[in-house]
Amino acid sequence: MKNALRKKFTHTIYVKGDCQAVFKAFCPEAEKKWVSDWESTMLYSKSGIAEKNCVFTTTQQNMPETVWVCSVYDVGREVEYVRTTPGHLVSVINITTRQLGEDTECTVKYVHTALTAVGAQYILSHLSEEQFIAQIVSWETAIPIYLGK
Repeated sequence: MKNALRKKFTHTIYVKGDCQAVFKAFCPEAEKKWVSDWESTMLYSKSGIAEKNCVFTTTQQNMPETVWVCSVYDVGREVEYVRTTPGHLVSVINITTRQLGEDTECTVKYVHTALTAVGAQYILSHLSEEQFIAQIVSWETAIPIYLGK
């Protein structure tokens, strides 16, 4: 599928809390505590939590199992995951963080690339900018509650 469909989204949020603590929320194990429908299975991690080259899986309704690999892990600054849903799409999720007073600025970027026509249809019908922003904005409330702020 040469020049497959690709959609990119970026949004910046400001989360109450220390940058180091907020950053740790972007771990598949931590997300189980602040994302209501998040379920993941860690397949490989020396530490048991997010780290460079850790591998985990997730499942979502009506989709095959998705495999995630952490490609960048710079504590307190940047985390990036590459996730592949076989027969559908590959997504790169990049989150950068920096302290701004009492808040942590989080810039979240998603790049979705279709692997097949089925994946392209999924991207077109399920992944809109409005949906993406609503999801990311919800983190501004969910993460501080998780952190006890």
